[in-house]
Amino acid sequence: MSGNTFAAATLLLLAGGVIALPVWGGSSLNMNGAIVATACDIDIKSRDQTIDMGRLPFNEIVSNSQALARPFSIVLVNCALKHIGDTILGKQHFRVTFDGRNEGGHFGVDGEARGVALVLNDAQGQEAVPGEPLPFQTPVLQGKEMRLHYTARMVSNNQPLQTGTYTALVRYQLEYY
Repeated sequence: MSGNTFAAATLLLLAGGVIALPVWGGSSLNMNGAIVATACDIDIKSRDQTIDMGRLPFNEIVSNSQALARPFSIVLVNCALKHIGDTILGKQHFRVTFDGRNEGGHFGVDGEARGVALVLNDAQGQEAVPGEPLPFQTPVLQGKEMRLHYTARMVSNNQPLQTGTYTALVRYQLEYY
């Protein structure tokens, strides 16, 4: 989901005329809404991605090896952001929230394998916690595309390791400010 979000609430009370008797009770008028403008589209290849983590040796999982990291990107296209060359003008930031099954602050996995969890990091090394937004990012311009770069890696969840296949489902929400 991408979009520029602005929410506003307004309450307006007007009084006029002559009232001979006091009016008891109350009334209220509540209004809310959102104005949404698309800043960019998410490239179709970035909407549903599958990251093949490959075969992982026990010793690299236990040692929390960075060699296990697999890069992936969210690619933004058709952006209405102002830029000159490879520099984005103004204070235009994106924030991504990854969500999935929370297992001790990491993303839980399903399947035969046991003792592992998935960790996602942004390009600055910030670790994603399921359901919590990462800090604001400025995407990397590459031609007419903008990219937000991340890595995924498997780590031990301090449970006994068991071999087998696994899957993890992670959703993401993209906010533009």
